[in-house]
Amino acid sequence: MKRILSYILIMMLVVSFAGCGRGSAGDQKIKLVDSRGVEVSLDAAPRSIVSLSPANTEILYALGVGEQIVAVSEYCNYPEEALSKQQIPTGEKLNVETLVALDPDVVFLSKMNAMEDQITQLEQAGIKAIVTEANTLNETYEMIKLIGQAVGKAGEADKLVSSMQESFASLKEKVRDRAPKSVYIEVSPLQYGLWSCGRETFVQELLDIIGAKNVFEDVTGWSAVSEEQVIERNPDVIVTTLSPLTGIEDPVGEIMGRSNWSEITAVKEGRVYMLDADMLSRPGPRLVDAAEELMQITE
Repeated sequence: MKRILSYILIMMLVVSFAGCGRGSAGDQKIKLVDSRGVEVSLDAAPRSIVSLSPANTEILYALGVGEQIVAVSEYCNYPEEALSKQQIPTGEKLNVETLVALDPDVVFLSKMNAMEDQITQLEQAGIKAIVTEANTLNETYEMIKLIGQAVGKAGEADKLVSSMQESFASLKEKVRDRAPKSVYIEVSPLQYGLWSCGRETFVQELLDIIGAKNVFEDVTGWSAVSEEQVIERNPDVIVTTLSPLTGIEDPVGEIMGRSNWSEITAVKEGRVYMLDADMLSRPGPRLVDAAEELMQITE
C-alpha cells in the first residue's frame, strides 16, 4: 500500500510539473535580479510596458512584445513603430504622475537614467521597475536574457543571443586573413572635447571581431582623449558617431578640415566615415549591423 501511495504521489507531481511546462508564460510568476542587484517579482508576464531606454525598446521589439509597449522615452526612435508610441521625457524631466496614470505592469529603465527617488515613487504606486545596464557583449547578452525573462520570452531571448553570436562568429571568419587597420572611434567632437572608447566596451569587442585595431585600446571604457593623442597614434581609419544634436551639419567634413589633422593617414587618404551613433552605442541586436558596417569601412 505504501508503495502504491508513493507511486500515486510521484505521478501527481509529474503531472503537475508537466502542466506547468505547457502553461502560458503569462500565467507564471516571474522572479529576476536586475542590473542594480535588486530582486523583482512579477505575478505574470506584463501586458502593459513602458520603456524609458532606447536599447531596451529595441530589444523588446526584437523579442516580439512591441504591441505591449504603451509609452517610450523621447529618445526611442527605433524601430519605426516606436515613434508612434506616447513619448515620455526621462531623467529629471520625468513626470512620475504621468507614468503612474498609464498604469503599466512594468517600467524598463537604464542605469543611466534611473533615479532612485523616481523608482521609489513607481514602486510605491505598485509599478514594477527593472533597471538594465550593459557595457560589454556578454553583458548585452545577459541584458537581452533578463528582458526576455521579464516579459515571458526567455526562449526568444536565447535564440536572439545565439543568432548574434553566430553572426559575430561568421564576421570573424570572413576577416581571418585580413591585415588589420588601425581605427579611431570619435564619439564626441573637438568643440565639446574629444571622447573615444577602449577596453571593457562592446565597441572594442566589435573592432576585435572584425580584425581592426583600436588606437585607444589601452584606455578603459568611454574616455576623454586629446587631439595630440589622436595625431600621434595616426589611425588608418576614423569613424565618427556624431549625433545631429551637436549642430554640426557635416561631421566628416569637419574632421577632414581640422588644421592639425592633415597628416593623419585617415585624413590624407579620405578614410573618415560617419556611422549611426544609435546603432553603435546601444547594447542590443543592432550591434551586429554596426559590426558589419565597421567591417566594410575598414576593408
